[in-house]
Amino acid sequence: MKSESQIDDGGLEDAIDSLVDGLRGTVISPDDGAYDDARAVWNGLVDAHPALVVRCQGAADIAKAMQFARERELPFSIRGGGHHQSGSAVVEDGVVLDLSEMNGVHVDPTEQVARVEPGCRARDVLLEAQHYGLATPTGSAGDVGIAGSTLGGGIGWMRRAHGLGIDALRSVDLVTPDGELRRASPDRNEDLFWAIRGGGGNVGVVTSFEFDLYEVGPVVAGLGVFYPTDDAEHVLERYHELTRDAPREVTTLALHSHVPHLPPIPDELAGTDAVAIMGCFVGDVDRGQEALQPFRELAEPLLDMSEPMPYLQLHELGSLLFPEGRNYCHRSAFVDDLDGDVLEFVVEHAADAPSPLSGIGIWHLGGAIADVASDETAFPHRESEYMLTVEANWEDGDSDEYGSDDDNLAWARAGDDALRALGGVGAYGGFTGVSEQAGESHHERVYGENLERLARVKAASDADNVLDQNVNVAPDDD
Repeated sequence: MKSESQIDDGGLEDAIDSLVDGLRGTVISPDDGAYDDARAVWNGLVDAHPALVVRCQGAADIAKAMQFARERELPFSIRGGGHHQSGSAVVEDGVVLDLSEMNGVHVDPTEQVARVEPGCRARDVLLEAQHYGLATPTGSAGDVGIAGSTLGGGIGWMRRAHGLGIDALRSVDLVTPDGELRRASPDRNEDLFWAIRGGGGNVGVVTSFEFDLYEVGPVVAGLGVFYPTDDAEHVLERYHELTRDAPREVTTLALHSHVPHLPPIPDELAGTDAVAIMGCFVGDVDRGQEALQPFRELAEPLLDMSEPMPYLQLHELGSLLFPEGRNYCHRSAFVDDLDGDVLEFVVEHAADAPSPLSGIGIWHLGGAIADVASDETAFPHRESEYMLTVEANWEDGDSDEYGSDDDNLAWARAGDDALRALGGVGAYGGFTGVSEQAGESHHERVYGENLERLARVKAASDADNVLDQNVNVAPDDD
């Protein structure tokens, strides 16, 4: 990697002028007033300083910016909607290809198809599609970027009814490191299409996604109930029992954390340690309320906010619970069952968190996710019944209240280690921690038994491994 002084000595200023002249988009340097906003992402812990941010307006801009970086041996990263928990979207002393202004959404309600550009967030897609009572699987919060979420798999609120985000993909357009624009689909560039679905950004930069849309809402039966932490063990045991027999229209998440400071929650409850059970029923609202009722009766609740709600509102709640600018480090592992030791870990490790904002999540999987074979896409964790997340969330400032950065990072790492000692395996590409812990190699965990094939596709599309700011796979053509 070249240092910034070496870049300057190489005549970067003239090269940047030439780049600007050839773009539809704009170039932002450290001297620009917009620089700090351009390098900021959702995770406040990420504080990288790129040499340039190129705000692309189309595939040609992407190809030109990529060529600019490659010719000068500069590292470059891809920024989509700007969530990017791990920090991979912003590269130190390199070039950020910022796609956030490529945020068009076109919905065809007759064909039930959406074409989505890579700068979109879940909110953008749902605002368009829900007007017609349609949706495609997205991340679980409105602020989650479509590109990053989908390329990692796409675990959202309709996962058990309609599968992952990658299961709704019909095709993608992408720019490969040689600057070529390609389309990948089930019958065109099939290896690239296989790798895109769960392989992260390892084989190309997607410029357009084409998704199937499903009939969802716009109002669904919603679940949101908080139970006292003193009842946590019993609540989680009962939750486990209910999920084993839940219909696939029911998607739920248990989170051992706290009652959030959000309206209309009473002030006297806000901040109380609690176990939240959240979710929805994708289907008839009345039938959904009946199916969700047992989750509202696990113990005497502190607060029950369950009611029919807009499907979009469920995602907006996720954005409120995890606001932009807070510090985050989320780790993950998959398990087939929630035995007593695992549930004991959830209760005890949540209680040990240095920040009152942190928690442990249990994501019920199964259903339509498991209808697709584990080797049919690059995402390998389809047979697991649950994903557990160790979610370190904290504010800057008073370390007595939230703990230091090191305290919170260590808590997340310790939780990850403990889960694996209890039989947890793998990791979700969106929840691998942050780049400060990049000494750990996550690619074997994230890609599992699909790693070898992914490495072969990587060798064919990116033999020089220039697309390396991700859960990286080294190219291997053996």
